[in-house]
Amino acid sequence: MPVFVTHNEVTSDFTIPQNNDLSILGKYIVTLRSEIYIPDDYTKDTYTTMFVEYDFVILIEPCIINTYTATTSITVIEYNVGAPTLTDGLYIFDEDPVCNYPETVTLTNLPVFVTHNEPSSDFTIPKNNDLDIIGGYTVAIRSEI
Repeated sequence: MPVFVTHNEVTSDFTIPQNNDLSILGKYIVTLRSEIYIPDDYTKDTYTTMFVEYDFVILIEPCIINTYTATTSITVIEYNVGAPTLTDGLYIFDEDPVCNYPETVTLTNLPVFVTHNEPSSDFTIPKNNDLDIIGGYTVAIRSEI
């Protein structure tokens, strides 16, 4: 029986606690065996063992996501040339229900003078006096699970 499954003898059932470990996905074949010992005579010196045995399957399936959304998104990060370092632009993606699938965030067109901070999911623009950076930059954020 898999180590993450508990057999409850009193109720003759099994418990699988909540688990977010994707490495346990799969099919597990478990053999269930029940034995009884019957005395061979009134002296109870010897017994005959009778048993019933069969296999059953435990399937650990992937968590099913109903929705995956950007619950906190960035519209604009504004920085004035010469101002102190700015950290801003928090973004959050959420899955419902929470299955803790690994997330891959991809950024497109992030200017070289902006740092993407992971795992805090925001951005830093260090103090900068370069007037050549003045302008608007459209950055795309994509998250995949």
